[in-house]
Amino acid sequence: MFDSRPLDQFGLGYYFINIANPTIQGPLQTRSFLRDEYGFEAYYNFAITPWLKLTPDIQIVRGAQKDQITLGSPIPVITSRKSIGTSTVLGLRLQMVF
Repeated sequence: MFDSRPLDQFGLGYYFINIANPTIQGPLQTRSFLRDEYGFEAYYNFAITPWLKLTPDIQIVRGAQKDQITLGSPIPVITSRKSIGTSTVLGLRLQMVF
């Protein structure tokens, strides 16, 4: 039989940020460096005892910055451009409740 765990908790979360994307108009092209940002989180809170809880979680985030740009020195010319993708963060929290 399945034992219920009344002190355990779980949760899901999602967020979305609509970015007003500024653009830079150049002589040959228009560039935009930001995009809408969104993320997702899921967690499960295990009650090991009534006062000790262990929480594994996962977060998936697509940040607002599209590209990482390296500028040359001393003249500010783009020397490299790298696309920034989605990040996945795994976490584990231990909580003591007093």
